[in-house]
Amino acid sequence: MKVCFVLPDRSPSGGAAVASAHARGLSRDHGVEAELVTLDALDEAGGPYDVAIATWWETVPALWQLDAARRALLFQSFEQRFYDRDAPLEQVSAETTLALPLDYIAVSHWLRDALLLLRPDARCHVVQPGIDKGVFTWTEQPARDGPLEVLIEGQPTLAFKGVREAMAAVRAMREPVRTTLVALDPDAAADAQVDRLVGGLDAASMAELYRQSDVMLKLSRVEGLGLAPLEGFHCGLPCVVAPFTGHQEYVRHGENGIVVGFDDVEGTAGWLDALARDRELLGTLSDGARRTAEGWPSQDASTRLLHEALVEIADGPPPAVDEQLLMRTLALGTTLGRARLTRRQVATEHALTRAEALVRELSDSRDECAERLEESKAELERIRSTRAYRLGAAVKRATTPRGRG
Repeated sequence: MKVCFVLPDRSPSGGAAVASAHARGLSRDHGVEAELVTLDALDEAGGPYDVAIATWWETVPALWQLDAARRALLFQSFEQRFYDRDAPLEQVSAETTLALPLDYIAVSHWLRDALLLLRPDARCHVVQPGIDKGVFTWTEQPARDGPLEVLIEGQPTLAFKGVREAMAAVRAMREPVRTTLVALDPDAAADAQVDRLVGGLDAASMAELYRQSDVMLKLSRVEGLGLAPLEGFHCGLPCVVAPFTGHQEYVRHGENGIVVGFDDVEGTAGWLDALARDRELLGTLSDGARRTAEGWPSQDASTRLLHEALVEIADGPPPAVDEQLLMRTLALGTTLGRARLTRRQVATEHALTRAEALVRELSDSRDECAERLEESKAELERIRSTRAYRLGAAVKRATTPRGRG
């Protein structure tokens, strides 16, 4: 079997890391020729492929540029949720992938269940990302006193990661605390209000960072699954999380972590204070985190499940397309595109109208000033023509001493 994973580029990301780990495992353990292809190197792809796998909505169109018998999407999130109302076309483009003739490989059960609500006919396999249990391991640590070591994970420039909210919650704490932020791009997070900022860490360094921390704080709003808390669980690190999508796959409130409300800065700070004061509770949550980790699939087990799914996809019939859903989605995209253009036209016309009004206002002001200047000149000439003014001017000339030559 020959497969390829299509990546947007070579920049690091959680999704790219999952695809890369699967490609290595498929090649090493299952006799599959697995390749990683980026969008800028499609002409270098070495097809034909039994299955071509997109990893992000922008990589889906590339599947039809490759010589592939079957096409699939590594379904890691409802990616339209990453965009706000200022990017309606991106939202629709991401959502259109859910109506295409693809097989889906979801990273969590909630993604599969939600997809089947939208498309009951969709074929969707669940392959939870595995954890490298040889790297992310627990080692007994000496009891720590002093400030609570809080690890915040996420990129501050991505609003849906909730990093700003996490920093606000830490600032609202009453107990001593020390914070570390781990970000994909630390240079773009230089203004983060934390005690330590790190990035660009390999797996072993991340595992050591987990072991050095007391609790992970992750207040994301949108996740497909969220691997960082799971990696932390394997190192005995409990978490405090917002109820982002996917957290229910592994977080158990009061057992291995704490689930707080969205935008509840004071409530989150209160739980962090409680953990800082009650190290026994922290230890109980740590034990629960390790028990959860024991039941989570390893990287090898996860790739084995993926291999089984790929064999089924390659041997099965091509998936059907939900033409009605596709046409509705395309129609919606067209409507939004026109609306966006209309809003731009309205904004431009409004700006021109305002500019014209300002020009008229300036012109009227100029005319008024010119009129007043002419009136002032006329008044001055009238004053100069009076007998009193001429007499005064004559007296002034008579009494002013003349210079000597």
